Amino acid sequence: MIKREELTVERFAKVFDMAVLAPDTQEEAIRQACRQAKAHNLAAMYTTPCWTKVVAEELAGTDVNVGVAISFPYGTLTTKMKMAEIDDAIANGGTALDMVINIGALKDGNLDLIREEIQGLVDKAKAAGALSKVIIEVGYLTDEEIATVTKICCECGADYVKTATGSAGLPDTHHVEVIRANISGNTKMKLSGVPRQFVLSACLRMLEMGVELIGTRSACKIVDQYAEYLKELEQA
Repeated sequence: MIKREELTVERFAKVFDMAVLAPDTQEEAIRQACRQAKAHNLAAMYTTPCWTKVVAEELAGTDVNVGVAISFPYGTLTTKMKMAEIDDAIANGGTALDMVINIGALKDGNLDLIREEIQGLVDKAKAAGALSKVIIEVGYLTDEEIATVTKICCECGADYVKTATGSAGLPDTHHVEVIRANISGNTKMKLSGVPRQFVLSACLRMLEMGVELIGTRSACKIVDQYAEYLKELEQA
């Protein structure tokens, strides 16, 4: 868990994955978002797979990860197609891979398929030196289902369990609590699928609850707000 007293502006920026995922996004908007992510030295800049080469080009020479959304936003590609998408993302420079689970399979109790896909993501990411993040889409799940898939993520060695894509119900503090109660090992929690107007106070609260990463298009704005907040504390 991140300690509040250690939260410099630079450390706070590394809490954020920026994401530009709208289907009508054009290349210049992707490049501009990459420049913003570089300027703020965020943790990652995420896009859909068609933009991976562009993002990798823009972020070359930085420690901002090239994020790729896999089987986004519904998670309904076949396992073979998901693995091919992961391979393509890695080949094009992806260094952080966020895969949506097959939600229907989880709800049907087909845990073998869930485990196979998560393990496939983890193994491919690890072999490439990339991060693996599993989007479980909490808005569709019961507490029991959240607990079950969180435990599978941990057993498979995923780097992060991630709450949502933003296309379904928004995650809330209860979802975070359920994940936190079932997470173990080296697996961490990423909060995403939050509203665009997500505010600084909510971010700080989520960090206190054990969230290690937050994914939002508003990342740069929130980092700027935190810098101003620290200045005000110094002047008080």
